[in-house]
Amino acid sequence: MLIQELLPLVGDAKTVVEVSDSGETLKELLRAPASSAYRKYVPGGEKMDPDTVVVAFVGPRPETHVDAETVAPALRELPVGGRALLLLGWAVPDLPYHRLLDELVTAGCQVLQVVPLDKVSRHGAHCAVLAARVDRLAPLRTHLSDTPVALDEETPDLRALLRLTGEYVFGDLLSRPLRRKLAETADRVKEQDERIRHLEKEIKARDAAVTAAESRVARARKEAADLRASTSFRVGATVVQGARRPTRAIVSVPVGLVRIWRKRDKSGGRPGQ
Repeated sequence: MLIQELLPLVGDAKTVVEVSDSGETLKELLRAPASSAYRKYVPGGEKMDPDTVVVAFVGPRPETHVDAETVAPALRELPVGGRALLLLGWAVPDLPYHRLLDELVTAGCQVLQVVPLDKVSRHGAHCAVLAARVDRLAPLRTHLSDTPVALDEETPDLRALLRLTGEYVFGDLLSRPLRRKLAETADRVKEQDERIRHLEKEIKARDAAVTAAESRVARARKEAADLRASTSFRVGATVVQGARRPTRAIVSVPVGLVRIWRKRDKSGGRPGQ
C-alpha cells in the first residue's frame, strides 16, 4: 500500500494531530486533505473529538522518529472513536511491536490493522499501524482490507473472539520453528563471519609475504646489475673468457683489460671498483 492511501483508510478525519517535529514532512507524505484541520500535538492542549486521527512516525532514529512513550500521552487523550495512524521506521523482522502495543493497550486502543508499505526507500516507513480508542472490541479486519475503518458495527460475537484467540495460538505455533531457524541461521552467519575474518587475515599475511619477496627480488636484481656494471666483474669476465680460449688469451685479455681501464677512467671510477 502507498503511504498516501493511509488517511482515507482510517475513515473520515476532521482533525489530524501530529505527534512529532517533522515540520511539513509527515503532512506531505500523508497528503492530508485540505478539508481536515492539521495541527501539532500539544500535551493538555485543545481537546480531541471522535473524528480526530493522531499520526506519528515512530522508529529508532531520534533525528527523524519519535518513540512510543512520546506518542502515549496523545493516545490517552483520544476519546472513544478516535483513531491513530502510526508509521513505523523499523524493518518488519526487527519490529519491537511489544513496546508500541504496551502503550496502545494502556491507552485503551485496539490495533485494527498493520499495513505493509511500498516504496520504503523514499520515506523510510516499512509499515503502518491503524488503531482506535474503543470501549468494546471493534470488528476484526483482514490483513489487506482497504475499506475505511468503521467502529459503529456490531460487536463481534463469541465465534469471532474464538477465531481471534485460535489464530493467535496457531500463529505462535507456526512462528516457533521460524524463530528457531532464524536463530540457527544467525549462528551460521556468525561462524561464517569468523571464518571470513580468519581468511582475510591469512590473505593479508600472504600479501605481506609476497610484497616482501618481491622487494628482495628487486633488491637482488639491482645488486646483480650493479655487480655486472662493476670493474671487478668485467675484469673477472675478461680473464674467464681468456681462460676458456687460451690461444686467443694472449691478445684478447690485455686488450680487454685496457678497454676496461679506459672506460673506468672516463667514468671516474675509484680504484678497486
